[in-house]
Amino acid sequence: MESFAKRPFSFYPAIRNVEYNEWTYERETWSEVQVANSKTGAEIWIPRLYIGTISSADEPVLIVGLKRELELKGGAVWPYDRQVLNMPAPPREGRKPETPPVDAPEPPPPPPSAESQMGRMIGYTLLLGVAATLLVVLFAFQGVPKPQEWLRKRQTATSDQRYLTLTREDGRHDVARKLGPAGQDQWISPESAEIHFELLWYPDRSYIIVLMGTERNGGRYIGTLHASSREILDSVKLPGGGSTASMLRTLPKF
Repeated sequence: MESFAKRPFSFYPAIRNVEYNEWTYERETWSEVQVANSKTGAEIWIPRLYIGTISSADEPVLIVGLKRELELKGGAVWPYDRQVLNMPAPPREGRKPETPPVDAPEPPPPPPSAESQMGRMIGYTLLLGVAATLLVVLFAFQGVPKPQEWLRKRQTATSDQRYLTLTREDGRHDVARKLGPAGQDQWISPESAEIHFELLWYPDRSYIIVLMGTERNGGRYIGTLHASSREILDSVKLPGGGSTASMLRTLPKF
């Protein structure tokens, strides 16, 4: 993006919660690009992970593609997840019993009919549906574990916490110097990718070191995962606010 300097451009899709979709390039690091809004002057950092292709023509305006729809919250951009809630259908209304005469003796209660039993079953089903919908809403918020994470949750103890000495400036050689040689290294992104991810496995310590960079063998530390549960043990704070935790949650499958 540095190649078009101060030329204005627009993101597609546009970043949510931003009224004016025209930006200019400010500066960049190995993991992020800072842009400024042409109207408000607000500056935000966008991880390279989400930046896609750039249009070859700039008429009527230069377009920078985003790989995911983003939204601005608390001065930082986050992946936007659409939540679709299905409204349950109202229960069927049963027939009202006839009111007996005042002087007539009260008739014995009729045995439950098949229709009333069906109505109760529908009511129970609707209650379960509403409960499931509420759970989906709760799981959509960060900090509340998703069901699949509950199923995968295991003991996340490690033999040491030496990974906490790593910083965002550390590369593969720095990791080896601080932690010793990895038991296995693994690339989880193809060679043609714009962003490369490398995993350094320490199976005897039960954790995985994650490196990210724009070219292979030039990655820098972005966090540590538990080897079996894949839970995040450590992430790196970003200069524009937030951390690399969102990148760690959206790593390619491995």
